[in-house]
This record gives sequence, C-alpha cells and structure tokens, in this order.
Amino acid sequence: MVTTIQNDPNSRSLHTNSPLTTLTLVLLLVLASFKANAKLDVSAVTSVETVYQDLKRQNEDTRTLTSVIVEPTLNLGYRSKVFRGLWKGTYTRLQRDTQDITFEQDYGEYSYSALWTPYDDLIAFSAQGTLQYQNTNTSNFLVTDYLNNANDLAKTRSNRFSSTINLDKGNWVRANGTASYSDTASERTDSSNRALDNDSYELNGNVFNGDRMRRVTWSITGAYQSTQQNTDNAGRFKSRNGIGFVDFNLFEQWAVRLTGQHEANQISGRNDTGSLVREYNSVGAGILYRQAENRYIALTMNKSYSDLDEDDDESFAGVEIGWALSSRTQFSAAYGRRFYGEAIKANLNYNTKNVRLALSYNEDVTNTSRLLANPENLGVFVCPATSTSIADCYQPNSLSYTPDVDEQLVQFTSQNLEFDDNIILRKSANFQSGYSFSRFTIAVSSRYSLDDYLDDDRLRRTLSLSSNLAYKIGSYTNLKATINYADIIDQGNVDIGRIESQNWNSSLGLTRELGKQLVADFDVIYLHQQRENISNERPGSNFADRRISASITYTFN
Repeated sequence: MVTTIQNDPNSRSLHTNSPLTTLTLVLLLVLASFKANAKLDVSAVTSVETVYQDLKRQNEDTRTLTSVIVEPTLNLGYRSKVFRGLWKGTYTRLQRDTQDITFEQDYGEYSYSALWTPYDDLIAFSAQGTLQYQNTNTSNFLVTDYLNNANDLAKTRSNRFSSTINLDKGNWVRANGTASYSDTASERTDSSNRALDNDSYELNGNVFNGDRMRRVTWSITGAYQSTQQNTDNAGRFKSRNGIGFVDFNLFEQWAVRLTGQHEANQISGRNDTGSLVREYNSVGAGILYRQAENRYIALTMNKSYSDLDEDDDESFAGVEIGWALSSRTQFSAAYGRRFYGEAIKANLNYNTKNVRLALSYNEDVTNTSRLLANPENLGVFVCPATSTSIADCYQPNSLSYTPDVDEQLVQFTSQNLEFDDNIILRKSANFQSGYSFSRFTIAVSSRYSLDDYLDDDRLRRTLSLSSNLAYKIGSYTNLKATINYADIIDQGNVDIGRIESQNWNSSLGLTRELGKQLVADFDVIYLHQQRENISNERPGSNFADRRISASITYTFN
C-alpha cells in the first residue's frame, strides 16, 4: 500500500501570499540579463540517500524503517560591480517503507539573498528570505527532521527587504540609517495550532560628530519597530528605543559624559486587552577614559523615570566598555538598567591564522516573527553556497569578512523557537569558535536563551552545545563527526507544568570523492531524547533513533 502525504488543506498556503519574494527573484534575473551571461553562475546538485532506521519509543515496540531520499538542488548566482545575488532551491522526495505501509512525502524549500549598491557605500538595497520547514516543538529541538517527529515541522516563509544609507564624509555631522520591511508566515502543525502571519516595519539610525569637533564627542542612536500580528486578532506590537551621550573633553584622555536613554513597548488592537504602553527613561552623568577611538571606558551615575512606581526615581550605576586589544581582537560591553531591572550587553571577536571565535550576549523584547525575520549570525566559517559541511568550509582572516556571491557565513547552531508569537523578554548568548590547521578542522559552538513571557506565567530555558569535526585522511577522503546536545526546561502554568528534555543528535561518517563531481557519503547517526513532565507527573516521551545512511551526490557545473 502506498500513501502520498500532502499538506493540510485547512492550513494557509504560503505560496499564494509571497508577491515580494516573486518580485525579488524576477528582479534578480532581469538585472542579470543586462550583463553578459558569463556573470551568471548556474550549478545543480543531485543526491540519492538510503537510510536504514531503528526507532524505539517508550512503551512501544521497536520499528524498522527504510527510507529513500532524492534531493535535487538548483543554485543561481550573479555578481557585477554594483549587484550580487544568490538563489537556492531544493526539492526533497521522501519514500519510507515499514512493515505495513509505504509513505511518500514531498518538501520544497528555497533561500535567496541580494545586494545592490548603486552608489558605492552611500546607499545599499538588500533582500533575503527563505521558505523552509522548521521545528515548532521546543521540546523536540535537535531531534526533529523529515524522518522523525515530522509532524512538528511547519512550512515557514520569511522575507526581509531593507535599504541603508551611509553619510560618513561630513566634517561636523555624520549619520547612517536603515529602513526595512519583513513578513513572516507559517502553517499550522500538530504541535502548534497557531500559525504565524506578521508584517514588520523597522527604522534605525545613528547620528554622530565628525572629525572637526575636537573638544566635544556625541552620538544619538535610535530604533523603531512595528509588527502587525494578523492571526487571531493579536494586534500590533510596537517598540522604540534610543540612547545618546555627549562627552566634553577635559584633558587629553579624560572627559565628562552626559547620557540618556529611552525605551517604550506598546501593544494595541488585541481582543483580550486595550492599548498597553510600558515606558522607561533615564539620564546620567559621569567620566570617560579614552586611549583611542576603539579603546574607552565610561562610568556614569543615572536616575530612572518610569510609568511604573517600582521603577521610578531609582539611582543606578552604568558602565560602557569598548576595547580593541589588538587589530584581531575586539571587545565591547555595557551594563545598566531597563524596565525589567539590570541589563547587560556584550560582544567579543577574536581572529588569528588558525583560531576564530565570536561571542555575543543580548537582552531584547521580541517575538518569534522578529527572530525569524532577522536572525543573529555569528558564523566564523565561510562555506560554499551549496554545502554546510565543515569539511568544505574555511575560516577567513578578517573580523569583518564579506562572503562572495557563491559563499555563506555559517554557524553550526540554531535558535529554539516556539511558534506562538507571544511577546517575550529574551536573554540570549551565542558562542561560535573554530580551529583549522593542516588536515584538521573543528567547530565548537554553544547557545543559551531564557524566554520570559511578558503576558503569561511561563519561562523557557534552552542550553545547547555543538561540536563539528572534519579530518582529511587522504586527498579524497574525509572523516567527519558531529555531537549536538540540548537541555530544555519549559516552566508554565498548571496546564503546561514543568517539562524537562535532554536531546542528543550525533553522527560519525566518511566522505569519499569519486571524481571531480561525484561524492559518496556513509554515516552512522544516533538521536536520543529523554523528556519528562515533572509537575503533572505525566509519562515521558523517551526514544532512541539509530540510523545508517549511504548517499551519492553528483554536482552539475
């Protein structure tokens, strides 16, 4: 018996609501037609994979499945003096055989990016977007794919279009700014009854002094974002923030600093409540020590003004550090207060010939759609546009490397997001590192996120660790290994309880080049989950998934 599984007809189609995506792709091809065909790079990759799967779930008999996956991929890249673009489309055909039935499923995905700089660095227009299947069950992070927990995958579309202006030549005043629009949509799944359907508009900019101002240094930075949540009458979510300072130089390396900040978040148009606004402001004064433009420390005493009595008229210390230890090492950090209490932000970048690392820590009021539309990427590896295998990647020798049209910056960890689109305070850390020497390449990564639901009694913490290794055995053979681990705690109300999940996803494999265009892969894969609902004492959903995979990949150039 053969069963073809199709998308839920009750789910909102993502293909009929993406005119901006279509327009972008048409624009890319039209621009390409203006130049010689030599500027257009077209390649295709086809892989055929057979997977033998031994799956054991708690309180169930062991199941044996055999899957055949056929996956053709088309890549289009274009580059000229003022324009570069890349489009990648993948079609996956999956056929699974069990003891009783044969399943067939189709998945189509694409991604694109484009950058147009008609006037050098003065103004730039960019576009990027994806259509892909993403996990919507946070407890199944790392253990959801086409072969396991596939019902948790939601077809998700995200597009972002932006324009940037850079006025950095002024003698007295300089400025830069960005205006962007993004839309995010997803279909419903068995684990997530809510679908995403949001439109966001964002403005941010920075105005600061030019070189002619010797005794006074100043800067004002601001941002505004409005997100219209179109599902379930969820209303509009608006955020705005600004921060500024003025430094009056007293001596060669010392100055008096005056500083101020503003933050406001607003919810309007919801069924369950009227318009809600939470606003927080502060002003302060202190001292600044500056060795150079990228080496300074500022200490201030500040006073808060808030619409909440418990946060109003508070005094607190603020610290800001920006220190370039060398041309290859940059560090910055800030400490102060926001409407929720103490606030920290930090960034570290380090790069040598063989080692490269990046670390960031941020605290933001956001939601799922904003995180999907503009994800953080601290990728320390540059990979071909057609592959994310660490064996095919390298580390650039610059902290600000810009990938070529046929390249991409890759980080080997991802966000753990629940597709409920509630407004959360997310405190997140992201660490990416890599080491390359001779035949050996390794990436070690870690991510941490603490999601505090601002209008619900819920808190979710995710800690994930990842290591990817490649060792070149010979001229045509690579040994590869990956270990991924996630520890997830979801503490909710009485209905949700406290759910704890420990997930593992690891593999060991060999890659052998059989020619310039043909590659064979053999992998042993192990997935494991131990999940418990502690508060409600419900049965867990432990499982172990053992796989053996063999594939052949052919590249058409």
